Amino acid sequence: MTRARFALLALPLAFLTSCGNQIPPAQNYGTIRGRAYDVATNQPVAGVGVSVLTIINATTGSDGTYTLVNIPAGSYGPMGITPPSGYTVQPNPAYSGSIALGETVTVDIPLTKR
Repeated sequence: MTRARFALLALPLAFLTSCGNQIPPAQNYGTIRGRAYDVATNQPVAGVGVSVLTIINATTGSDGTYTLVNIPAGSYGPMGITPPSGYTVQPNPAYSGSIALGETVTVDIPLTKR
């Protein structure tokens, strides 16, 4: 490796290490997870969009589950729920709440088929 290439590779690494630890540890945040399901059948519903604080988003998988990570401690909500075509969202007071450092909150999403 030539000195020029070494310098080009080492310079960004030196810069990053000099910045210190700018990313707070995971315990400084909370997690919201849950399951979207059809109220009539209790079957999971895939493709439900879930968001909090307008910038943290997830979509339910084939098993109906989702996970939102890195939620700042404090109040959250109301959560944004975007059901797939043919479903409507049931009212749920848990769509707003508060979360503590390192806490995991479970918020299930009941859906009704139109």
